[in-house]
Amino acid sequence: MLKKVEFLRNRFFISAFGMLVGSIIYCFSVVFVLDKGEFYAGGITGISQILANGILDIPMLKSVFVALFNIPLFIIGWRSVSKRFAILSLLSVGLQVGLIALFQLFVDKGFDPLKDVAQGENSKLVLAVIGGLLCGAGCGIPLRCGSSTGGMDIVSQSFSMKTGTPFTYISGSVDAFIIIGGAIIGGSLSVGVYTIIRLIVHVITLDKIHTIYKYQKLTIVTESVDEISKALIAKFPHGITIFEGT
Repeated sequence: MLKKVEFLRNRFFISAFGMLVGSIIYCFSVVFVLDKGEFYAGGITGISQILANGILDIPMLKSVFVALFNIPLFIIGWRSVSKRFAILSLLSVGLQVGLIALFQLFVDKGFDPLKDVAQGENSKLVLAVIGGLLCGAGCGIPLRCGSSTGGMDIVSQSFSMKTGTPFTYISGSVDAFIIIGGAIIGGSLSVGVYTIIRLIVHVITLDKIHTIYKYQKLTIVTESVDEISKALIAKFPHGITIFEGT
């Protein structure tokens, strides 16, 4: 029983489980919510949507573009964040490629889980809000657990750790360009408006879940320097600065 509890508290297990849950939520929102509403996700997935849905009109190619665009970003994560973060992000991308292709097959077969939810005049607004909530949760859960859903999360995480800039500011700026591009290619201002609503909900949800950039400082005054520093380093993935005082 004790070994089972230790395994469940293992940092890699927590990160992997968060990555799995987040990837499923995120892919579900992209295929069943965002594609249904004809607006776009953020980052690499949004770019893949524009190319596959908007330009080529071959939705199944989304997963292929997601895989291709993530290769150089994996290298950035490996060098700038951590090897564990990069490996988990790569696993997440692989999972996304499979899930997006699988969910797209369900759509092609006529499966629509939101058929009774998004109806009537406000269907686009409902899809935008639901899409923002699910995309934000799908991205935020892996990041909170020490992983990511890949794509621009890797770049944003790297930049956030180096500068202390809120993660959501960086990812939100990238998403803004995707919104503009999607509206232009789609030839519809409403696509851009609803995508902005989705983005606002997404950013708020992500910001509430992902808090790694919100640094805190803890000062401990003690004579047991060695004992406390060893205990902290063993339990927490942070450095320690020691000052001698009189």
